[in-house]
Amino acid sequence: MSATSVPTDPAPTGSVPAPIGADDGLLRFSAGRNPLGPAADAWLKAGLARALPDLRMDALFAARPDLFRSAEHLVVCLDTGDGDATGSGDGSGRPVGVLGASWASTADGERFLHIGVQFVARDLRGGAAFSASWLALLDDVVSRAEFPRISVLRTYNPVAYCAMRAYGRLPGAVLYPDPQRERRDARIGDLASRVARALAPGARFDRRSGRLAGIGVPADLYRTRPTSDDDLVNAHFARHTRPGDRILCMVHVRSEQTIQAILDGFSRRHRDATQ
Repeated sequence: MSATSVPTDPAPTGSVPAPIGADDGLLRFSAGRNPLGPAADAWLKAGLARALPDLRMDALFAARPDLFRSAEHLVVCLDTGDGDATGSGDGSGRPVGVLGASWASTADGERFLHIGVQFVARDLRGGAAFSASWLALLDDVVSRAEFPRISVLRTYNPVAYCAMRAYGRLPGAVLYPDPQRERRDARIGDLASRVARALAPGARFDRRSGRLAGIGVPADLYRTRPTSDDDLVNAHFARHTRPGDRILCMVHVRSEQTIQAILDGFSRRHRDATQ
């Protein structure tokens, strides 16, 4: 997978910055190598505000104007107009999903990949958009650094948690939190506490549930409480969060074999979703 570049000149309102090599329906940006420019940033925000009416995206962008441009790695999923959000095309289309991540470290120097941006249009959740964007993101991350042994997401959305759980339960990986397991891994709990201090210094953190209290900006981003297909996960989020809270979700990969299994899993999921 090759990186995608876009022009730095301002783009007309409502049009996508013309990419090079975006034949997979994705645009990719990387800090320092192919940064997201002001025109592309404005285009992306306008498109996602339309694609995600169930979220208060305009309020999010007002509160966090550098949300997309501050990500080290950013993948934008396009709807190219053929009914397939990740289908082939010339790169023209509208943004319907975005995935962004940056490296961070605990006070002890443990590097982790922080998934700071993850949005997909409601009618595309669980489909090819998710798997394609994750494959592209991991491709960019690995090509510039290494496979992330620790991946972290702070979310109010059980769907996002379930997406991480898909590979967090593979042999050789540990998922946090895991409401379906009565016995907890003490090492992952200690690690979660260190990661929480790194990502949200001073915030109240409940190690047992993963709750980070009051860190969501804006607090009312979600118009209604989101739910997944898993009632137990929904119950965990409903029990431990209120608007403005986030659950710290984490996967710690402890085996080399698991890395390939994760990559194979995303590839298989993408093939299944596009067939």
